[in-house]
Amino acid sequence: MLRRRTYFFLALLVGFLSVVVFNLYHYQGFSSNSEPTTRHMSDSKSIIVIGGGLAGLSAAHTAFGRGYSVVLLDKQPSLGGNSVKASSGINGAGTPAQTAHGIVDSSEAFANDTNASAGPLARPALIQTLTAQSAAALAWLSEPPFNVDLSLVSRLGGHSIPRTHRGKGGAPGWAMTSALIKALDPGKADGRIQVINGARVVKLVERDGAVSGVEYEQQGERKSLAGTAVILATGGYAADFSTTGLLAQYRPDLLETPTASGGHATGDGHRLAASLNSPAALWDMDQVQVHPTGFIDPAQPEAHTKFLAAEALRGSGGLLIDSKGERFFDEMGRRDAVTAAMQKVAEAGRGPVRLVLGPKGAEALKAHCDFYVGKGLMKRHTDTASLADEMGLHLEDLSKTFHAHNSYKRGEQTDPFGKVHFHDEEFDINAPLLVAQITPVVHYVRIVLVMMIGLTES
Repeated sequence: MLRRRTYFFLALLVGFLSVVVFNLYHYQGFSSNSEPTTRHMSDSKSIIVIGGGLAGLSAAHTAFGRGYSVVLLDKQPSLGGNSVKASSGINGAGTPAQTAHGIVDSSEAFANDTNASAGPLARPALIQTLTAQSAAALAWLSEPPFNVDLSLVSRLGGHSIPRTHRGKGGAPGWAMTSALIKALDPGKADGRIQVINGARVVKLVERDGAVSGVEYEQQGERKSLAGTAVILATGGYAADFSTTGLLAQYRPDLLETPTASGGHATGDGHRLAASLNSPAALWDMDQVQVHPTGFIDPAQPEAHTKFLAAEALRGSGGLLIDSKGERFFDEMGRRDAVTAAMQKVAEAGRGPVRLVLGPKGAEALKAHCDFYVGKGLMKRHTDTASLADEMGLHLEDLSKTFHAHNSYKRGEQTDPFGKVHFHDEEFDINAPLLVAQITPVVHYVRIVLVMMIGLTES
């Protein structure tokens, strides 16, 4: 069974989410068999960041703020990576937003939840760092110069206390990455920031036993770059579906599972780190997270790349039902557990699974839902009878499910699936519904750890 490993949820904590720092020796150029064009930073304190998602952007801002010159390389035409897709929020304990909502939380409670979620795979030191620094991480995002709105707080799977923060607008991933991209303005940095898009790094260059720069390809030309340090922030390999790829090597059982990752998530950084003369140690490469809710697009039901149905949909009261209109699991459970339950439903021939959201949940996530409906991923139903007709069921089948869930929410009965956290939503068979068909998707390689050799201050 896949463990959720929530302690890698905060991509902001650079150094623990696919960020690898190598000791470097700064020098004035290097050569290779391909004789690439060589570029040099004018400042002897230069950092090369590979990857322009939230981790890479955070690393670039942090390095710049500490006096380094920064070159940010990304193989895509634009920055953002998979981070722009993050649609539910970012976790933090003991934050001003929680206080404003009357939520009492602590880093200790966050750590306890994370340890319970991670189970035997827990790494206490990393969990302690992430949870203890989570409030500061959110403050870093929400204060100048980024000013990201993280004022709303909800409880999502695996958490005993509401601590997942998002803003009043659309997807929080876009809000965070766009703010960091906007603030990373080379024109206001006196030449100390360079952003190079469409640059695929193909080699970590070594000299005297240390990494001393990179070689990259851009528009058919091979180029090189030297610097004081290189940070790998290239993300995972959740879209590496080739027969010789990393999924085939470490998780061949997932090759037929759809993905919610962009096609750029092909494990480039892992290969680069492993190709060194003294290869970096790659840990937990088989720990690939499968998210339970990827949208099945009615227009492209067999598409291998799916759009993610935000976990916030379940956190805002969404129910999961099978083809008989029956619930089958605690919607607020860990992702691995919900995924396993959905797979059992499919194996029993009771698919497809539908996610059903009532009016209050739809209003709480209005920006999300309007986007999903506009994309044709969610469908509006005028009432429960409309959904029953579409599913080929009697109204009583769904009515029974909804009335039972209302009873569990009111505490009149105990939910047979162990659900104890309920959103402020009771289902009325005469009220409108938003409905989508969903399926598990390969989400992120969240817990890849690469040997950290350290960043030399100079």
